[in-house]
Amino acid sequence: MNKRKFAVGPGAASLILIAVVLALSVLTVLTMIAARSDEAMAIRSLETRREVYGLYAAGERSLAGLDAALASALKEHSGSTEEYLAAVREKLPEGMQMKEDRVSWTEKTENRVLECEVRILEPGADRRTVWTLHRLDAGEIWEDEGFDEWDSGEEDFGEEASEEELPETTEEASSEDGTTAETEGEVSE
Repeated sequence: MNKRKFAVGPGAASLILIAVVLALSVLTVLTMIAARSDEAMAIRSLETRREVYGLYAAGERSLAGLDAALASALKEHSGSTEEYLAAVREKLPEGMQMKEDRVSWTEKTENRVLECEVRILEPGADRRTVWTLHRLDAGEIWEDEGFDEWDSGEEDFGEEASEEELPETTEEASSEDGTTAETEGEVSE
């Protein structure tokens, strides 16, 4: 019986070492690519959050300006609601539009628009306004064809859809005083 001796020579060890180094190099490159991608996504997310919260802050500042005008009008005309609304219409801050008892305005950045609307409550109420519309519009419509297989059976509202085919987002929301207000999108107080 011949026993054969199995030995790894210096050539085989060098090949194994080269293969391990190449594999680790590839993993390092992939890790660096993933880290850069994550960093870019984090930066975009931070910029988006700054922009969105900046819009919300601008909307609240505009609401504070409207509230000051309402307080001033209330001091002058605390009588009938019609007189009060007429005084508010005169003192309305710049960039706001008033239709009946609703005041609307928009806050804009390069990529996004925040649409705001409040309803003015009667002079004797514990609050002066209630939000009826507070909707953020990203200004861009994108479609991902990857979800075609994930169809839930609903209609496709792509670019070809007309306005009549789009779903309604109007709903009734109750305020604390028991009245209801038409809202579109998110309701906040």
